[in-house]
Amino acid sequence: MKNLFLSFILLLSNTSFILAQNKYLENKSVSGSPEHTFLNLNNISTFFTNTGRSDFDEIEQHSGFTYPKETGKTAVFMSGLIWGVKIPNDPQVRVGGSTYRTGLQGGKILSSGIAEDPNASHVRIYRIRPDVYPGGPVVDLSWEASDEGKSEQQIRTQYELDWNEWKADDGAPYQDIDNNGVYDPTIDIPGIKDAVQTIWFVANDLDSLKTQYLYGTDPIGIEYQATIWEYNNSGALDNLFFRKYKLINKSNTTFDSMYVSMWSDPDVGYAGDDFVGCDTLLNLGFAYNASASDAVYQPLPPLR
Repeated sequence: MKNLFLSFILLLSNTSFILAQNKYLENKSVSGSPEHTFLNLNNISTFFTNTGRSDFDEIEQHSGFTYPKETGKTAVFMSGLIWGVKIPNDPQVRVGGSTYRTGLQGGKILSSGIAEDPNASHVRIYRIRPDVYPGGPVVDLSWEASDEGKSEQQIRTQYELDWNEWKADDGAPYQDIDNNGVYDPTIDIPGIKDAVQTIWFVANDLDSLKTQYLYGTDPIGIEYQATIWEYNNSGALDNLFFRKYKLINKSNTTFDSMYVSMWSDPDVGYAGDDFVGCDTLLNLGFAYNASASDAVYQPLPPLR
């Protein structure tokens, strides 16, 4: 079994990101509930689903990456992780992951080699914040309630449920306070240390209808674990968040070679005037406005 770890940083600054638009979307995926959630406790508010797509508002069906939050201005239409794999003695290059469509379904791959039931209640996207836990203090959740169209009690109930049911046994990160190697929700702290919010989910590519619908290839047997987190009150870190992807080959074959890429369709405000670039020395891709002013952001549009 092979593991592949990937980390990405998303950064925005007020100085001035990547593909031409082709809004080629699909119907809502079947999954446990909730299948989507927000990352929204620093200067960014954005959207994630447990089928791999992100930065797209699955409820309103439009750009989901708002920056600065509360302004209604968006910098990204959609993002995802995508890969291509060559398998020995197989002429078909298997392409998977997520772009406008997704080749993933929620849930891990069991030891028997089959996928978990994507409709199971625990097959969902998980989100925690370290100051909201069962029996914890009263915390102002009014921003999240407003941003997400829910009540503060609904927000708190989901935070507490995810804290209690955090999938540490499946790979979700946590701080092992008592150092016993077992997650205990009454002692340990789920999520990334010092992060104000952490999101985690697991998905797989075993649904052939989805992989064929994505790019016309067969499943491979990849389990996909995603961790997303952010910080606040930390200067420049307030304008970015982090993604970590863990890909596990749970098939019965080895990979001859594999290419993995972070995919994004950035619309820096108005979608019709964006440029794209890359820095090969820094391994950095970016997008920016074609002029000093943007129809949405106006002067000084952000760099994505």
